[in-house]
Amino acid sequence: MTRLPAVLADRLQALMYDERSIAWLRIDACLMLADAGGHLAHYGLASVCRGEPALEQLYFLEGLLPLAETPLLVPSVELLDGCAADLHLHLHGDTIWVLLIDATAVRDAARRMQQKAYDMTLLEEKEALLNRRLEAAHAALVAAHRELVASQELIRLELERKQAELAEARTLQLALAPPAFQGVVGRCSVSVDVVLEPAKEVGGDLVDFFFIGDDLLVLLLGDVANKGAGAALMMARTHALFRGLMVHPEAPRLFKAPEEAVRMINATLAAGNSGCMFVTMLVAAFDGTANRLVYTRAGHVPPFLRRADGVVERLNGAGGLPLGLMEGAAYRSATVDLGVGDELLIVTDGISEAMDPLLRLFGEERIAEAIGHRGGLGLLDRLLDEVRAFEAGNAQSDDIAAMLLTVAPV
Repeated sequence: MTRLPAVLADRLQALMYDERSIAWLRIDACLMLADAGGHLAHYGLASVCRGEPALEQLYFLEGLLPLAETPLLVPSVELLDGCAADLHLHLHGDTIWVLLIDATAVRDAARRMQQKAYDMTLLEEKEALLNRRLEAAHAALVAAHRELVASQELIRLELERKQAELAEARTLQLALAPPAFQGVVGRCSVSVDVVLEPAKEVGGDLVDFFFIGDDLLVLLLGDVANKGAGAALMMARTHALFRGLMVHPEAPRLFKAPEEAVRMINATLAAGNSGCMFVTMLVAAFDGTANRLVYTRAGHVPPFLRRADGVVERLNGAGGLPLGLMEGAAYRSATVDLGVGDELLIVTDGISEAMDPLLRLFGEERIAEAIGHRGGLGLLDRLLDEVRAFEAGNAQSDDIAAMLLTVAPV
């Protein structure tokens, strides 16, 4: 990709949230194929000839060249071998660049959804027809009953299939939570432990951490204001947006002042948010060279900070509105120094608002007591055990997510 112009590399980087097979074509002012590269074979283009007319080899560009406008996006173009690609055309000087980004999975998913909707409509029509037959002729009762039983079996099988899909979605969502970490950041030895437990098959809590260079550890913990599939999709979008910023050219600056990263994500989530879904979020960046934590709370529960001497503080500074509520929302950050033995506990309200059979809340005081008296390795597991004991058999009422950052001796 080093031969692409910077403007195209930046544009491509902004589009990439998952790895997709990419190929590129360079067409000169005479509409000759000047060069090509990337995953050409994936699109059946391994045999294209450089120096030959582009339109004679690239049938999918018929009618698009020469460019009438640029940049130009032609979504989900059908290629050879059942493959589909999004075409991005860009004029750079007198050269036309064509990027092919694989869209087969997106196209196939849309087709499957259309087929499912069609199958469901047919099933509903069949049930209605059976009901009319039962009312019209008692003589056809036995036959109609058999058809109804068959239809019910189809529904049962469909329900089982959907439950299996939800179980798979839960597995994929839980896989987004990173494993525990113990290592060096800057000049500090740190450990990070996380927990994620959706209340339903899938949930709306987000927990993640990643590194910017060798000195900066970024912590993310969020809570979508809902549960279930809709909240899970909102969570996945929010997670992808933050992960996208991780590879942004200005990622160190954005996360050292996390209010800037939060502001950018909020603007994206708030635009066209017709469902009025929002996300409370805690974004923190630990600088292991300066032993300093900078954090921004977007409507989220204040974290708990246990000092090495056992004193527990609440980090309730900084903040702003939850993400997605208002495009122009303002955010602030706050700073706190961390020393050896200090522990930072970030939770969602699924812990503090857990209820016992009498509908009493677990509360934040119990959380502070847990970290104050029994901090250290295994704190999250012990805290969850206390929540389960407090619920005394009550079903989990909300998604649970938590993260523990410990600064240890080098």
